[in-house]
Amino acid sequence: MRETAAQRPPRVYVPDLAERRGSSEENREILLSKDERAHVRSRRLRDGDEVVALDGLGVRARARLMGGGSALSLVSFEASPSSTSLLPGEPENRVTVALACAEPARVEWAVEKGTECGAAGFVLLACERSQRAHVTALSSPARLARLRRIAVEATKQCDRTLVPFVEGPKSPEEFLRRGRGGAPLRIADPSGPPLAPVAGGSVVLAVGPEGGFTPSEFLLFEEDGALRTSLGPRILRLETAVVAALARLVDGR
Repeated sequence: MRETAAQRPPRVYVPDLAERRGSSEENREILLSKDERAHVRSRRLRDGDEVVALDGLGVRARARLMGGGSALSLVSFEASPSSTSLLPGEPENRVTVALACAEPARVEWAVEKGTECGAAGFVLLACERSQRAHVTALSSPARLARLRRIAVEATKQCDRTLVPFVEGPKSPEEFLRRGRGGAPLRIADPSGPPLAPVAGGSVVLAVGPEGGFTPSEFLLFEEDGALRTSLGPRILRLETAVVAALARLVDGR
């Protein structure tokens, strides 16, 4: 029977969860990270409350809180399906967002809502029209760690199983050379035909900065087989374009 929202246990992030599978009873107790302890406190959870532990890579387990909310005791691991699309909260299609560097707050919003909408990952692009200050800010280890934490929190909130990756910033040339993975590439651009759903598989969606990609960047993408695709007659901000596109792509309908 499917759980209702009221019945669904809170989720906690445990990166080393897979290492505990098959462990002895004394090794089934896990200390929570500082961030997760704060999350437990904010939810006003108590010892004995049931939670779902996830490692962001596909492993999930039922557990109960203990130690005043500082630890959990594993109860049972959930069965792992044969396909990632069958994992709780995971979409049919794997969509990676190649996201232009922009104002960090907007990029954070795009990562948060894009994760909720089912993105598989985000690759930040240092585009010709990206402001240098934004590229520099998004290149810092602290900022990238914050973006990854945002993806973790959004994964827990919407009850996904896989935490999207966040990489970059990379130049478009480096992305095409090393980061695309052979998946079909679509460029969000009003001049293209309407964005159509894809039926199963992987796709990369490139979303440009304010002012869009430059002609030389379009040429670079298109020489690599990319196709332009429109999200509608209105000009969308970067973070809005991410949500609008993922809503059409991730579930193949």
